Amino acid sequence: MRNEVRGNMNNRWDDARTCRGLDKMPIQNDHEYIGRLDVDFDKIYADLKDHDWIRADWYVWNWRVKELREQSPFPENESTKYVDKKQILYSELPDDIYKQPYEPFEKIAKDLDLYMPEEYKDTNYSLVKINRQMPGDMLWMHYDYMADNDWDKYLVFLNDWAPGQVSLWGEHAITGWKSGDCYKVNVTSTPHGAVNCGPEERWVASVRGKRLPVNKTNKQTNK
Repeated sequence: MRNEVRGNMNNRWDDARTCRGLDKMPIQNDHEYIGRLDVDFDKIYADLKDHDWIRADWYVWNWRVKELREQSPFPENESTKYVDKKQILYSELPDDIYKQPYEPFEKIAKDLDLYMPEEYKDTNYSLVKINRQMPGDMLWMHYDYMADNDWDKYLVFLNDWAPGQVSLWGEHAITGWKSGDCYKVNVTSTPHGAVNCGPEERWVASVRGKRLPVNKTNKQTNK
């Protein structure tokens, strides 16, 4: 019965899977725990908390793929038509903030051996961005579009987990993280989302870029 009802829906979730060649495959769970990075959340919080944050709803969030809106991740069906698309997903800082030198962000990128290619430095792409979920924020399950196929994406939890906070990657629900816990996630094939139904803020650094050539990393100083 569930499949029959679903087959009669105009479901953009299926469109998003189809355009990625995932429609014949089970839900992917492509994520890997990397380890715990040394991050100073107290400093990051003190430095950034009072900036003018953008409260992103579905309309703000989805501008990134507006040219592919028919393959957007939001499923339109008999159930989701009742959803208020003004529901806040998360808060983010204006792009110009991320273009300024900031040692904690530079350290995270260095620890992960990532850099931003020169051709993207004058675009809205940034090596590190903060996803700040306030109590009540909910980010829909979705797939990302990456600027290039050889980019990697990592998620670094900046503050400790608190009750009511859940990150969802494929079929897996992630809880209980500690500040600095880092995961590599294949965001183009693994659907992901997050919810904060607890009383405390959740801060995550979204780190995406190209991996440094091996002979340029600080791991090769013996050569």
